Amino acid sequence: MKWLWLPLTLLVACAPASDPAVDSTATSPATTPPATSVPEPVPAPPTPPAEANITIESIEIANPLVVAGRARTFENNVALRARDANNNVIAEGFTTAQGEMGQHSPYRGTLWLTRHPGERITVEALEYSAKDGSEVNLVSVERPFAVETIDAQLVFPDLNCTGTKSVTRTLPKSVSLARLLVEVLIAGPTQEEKLRGAATPFPEGSRVESVILRDGVLTVDFNERLQNVGGSCRAQMIRTAVTKTLEALPSVTKVVITAGGSEKLALQP
Repeated sequence: MKWLWLPLTLLVACAPASDPAVDSTATSPATTPPATSVPEPVPAPPTPPAEANITIESIEIANPLVVAGRARTFENNVALRARDANNNVIAEGFTTAQGEMGQHSPYRGTLWLTRHPGERITVEALEYSAKDGSEVNLVSVERPFAVETIDAQLVFPDLNCTGTKSVTRTLPKSVSLARLLVEVLIAGPTQEEKLRGAATPFPEGSRVESVILRDGVLTVDFNERLQNVGGSCRAQMIRTAVTKTLEALPSVTKVVITAGGSEKLALQP
């Protein structure tokens, strides 16, 4: 029976030994690369708004209105307007920015209020295009208006240039009443005053340069447009309207009218 044990012994000896340190069925875990952080896109800075060519920085609520700001316009010209509470234009003027052209230079201008605006007033600054005359770079500011009023006595010529019409108009009070009255005469009668027969004798482009009172003599200097007014009737009506309106002031004894600084050249027909 000894021969039966030999094969069993060989079988055991030839069997492969298992290595407890190696597991042939185990799967190596997958190697995951480290996550790469992607930076978020940085938004572009906002584009700053273009600086306005005309600004209104201050308004002195009085009569006249004093408007100040900065402008970058053709030849530094700035047009000014005032509108009443009903959006009607009641005053117009112009000024010039002081500084190098092409730069935002300071300007300062005045608007004489020849009509009462109501409880609110809108001030506009703008430029008229050198190309076609259209309005450009318009900026407006609205403000409450609470200036003391006066009742002014005015003398206008009649429609036939043969007499005069006296009217009373309520105006915002001014420290320079004589200058205000001349500005009112140049602006002309209101629609209601026209219906009552009043007319304006001043030709387009008329402008008052100065009003000076000295020893009772009030000298009113107009621009050169008043040197030749286009007819003896018109010349006489201008003289009558200005003289009668201003001589009613208690401190005035005589009115002298000049144009371009010359009394001799003023009001030529």
